[in-house]
Amino acid sequence: MRSRRSIDVLSRVRIPAAVLVALFALSACAAGRAPFTQNLRDQYRLEGDDLKKLQYFVSDDVTLQRDFRREEGEVSKTHKLVVKEGGHVEEVFIAAGTPGIATEVGPTSLAVSFEPGGSLVFASPPSDRDPGRKYRLSAKEWTDYYGELVYENKVWYAVKGSGRAYLEVGLESLDAVEKRKKVLPGRTLPGK
Repeated sequence: MRSRRSIDVLSRVRIPAAVLVALFALSACAAGRAPFTQNLRDQYRLEGDDLKKLQYFVSDDVTLQRDFRREEGEVSKTHKLVVKEGGHVEEVFIAAGTPGIATEVGPTSLAVSFEPGGSLVFASPPSDRDPGRKYRLSAKEWTDYYGELVYENKVWYAVKGSGRAYLEVGLESLDAVEKRKKVLPGRTLPGK
């Protein structure tokens, strides 16, 4: 009889499946990584060397594209120069979860490298309306569809929703930085 009553109570309490899935996803994310924010940086008092010792991850896919024109010339059978124009699109893809390291540190920005020789700037400017101030992919200018930025000393366009990307940091990595910090109590002169 009690088991029947328990089943009746459970059948009346309905928790939407979406809520359960969201709670599970948040708990899984919280166990391994957290968004890297200005608040987190301030809370842990992270400075230059500490920031370079952390392992970063990109939250979302980042796609960079640049197109350039190439002109080729050839001599035709009638001995005239024929110019052919062709366009090329070069693309760099960084998958969500790709690890990176900080190569340069600014007061509210980090240059993060996902491969030798290139880095992307992620920033949290004071004008950011995000209360946590996540370190988001930074561009000279964002439009609805793309952001213009410099990568490997060339102008690229961040496309396909790349503007949503922000940095994440491994929580165990933050714990390691916190454990290395030593707070000194100070010294006083002995009393007479």
